[in-house]
Amino acid sequence: KPGTVLWAFDTVLDVVSSPAIGSGGTVYVGSGDYTVYALDGKTGAKKWEFETGQEMKSSPVIGAYGTVYIGSLDKKIYALDGATGLKKWEFNTGNHLYSSPAIGADGTIYVGSYARKIYALDGKTGAKKWEFKTGYPISFSSPAIGPDGIIYIGTGSILGGRKVYALEGATGAKKWEFETGDSVYSSPAIGSD
Repeated sequence: KPGTVLWAFDTVLDVVSSPAIGSGGTVYVGSGDYTVYALDGKTGAKKWEFETGQEMKSSPVIGAYGTVYIGSLDKKIYALDGATGLKKWEFNTGNHLYSSPAIGADGTIYVGSYARKIYALDGKTGAKKWEFKTGYPISFSSPAIGPDGIIYIGTGSILGGRKVYALEGATGAKKWEFETGDSVYSSPAIGSD
């Protein structure tokens, strides 16, 4: 029947992270219990789990070859093998990660950090390609990538900050910034034009 609960999985603590679904139907989600879970989409059975050093409010994204990328409040973004949960690499951003990563057409990972920085990382190795310093922390605003490769993201936290930035995806050079009336917690969306 519509609305029937098919399964439920108890993560012990709260889940702020939104789930991501892999091509094979596996559900990936981060939890307040410091753990990333991979669950069978049909049954809810746990396939694997990976523990980080803090809770996760960032949502996972799935890249090439099923790699799962997710940020943690332990200041790191992780790249995990989607099939096994084994860590491929980690990168320390210097402060909490609330922002969810975005993946460019070439596999570059873009993410904003509470450390007042936006990072571009090599999706295969985790090597830093560039970083851009903002005036204020990046909280829940996640990067949006335009068809021309431009990265859009907002800043804002309890410490202040009220800007939206547009950056060159290849270099991190600022194209423009726009000041809003208050902190930007939402993520940009890109229109058809």
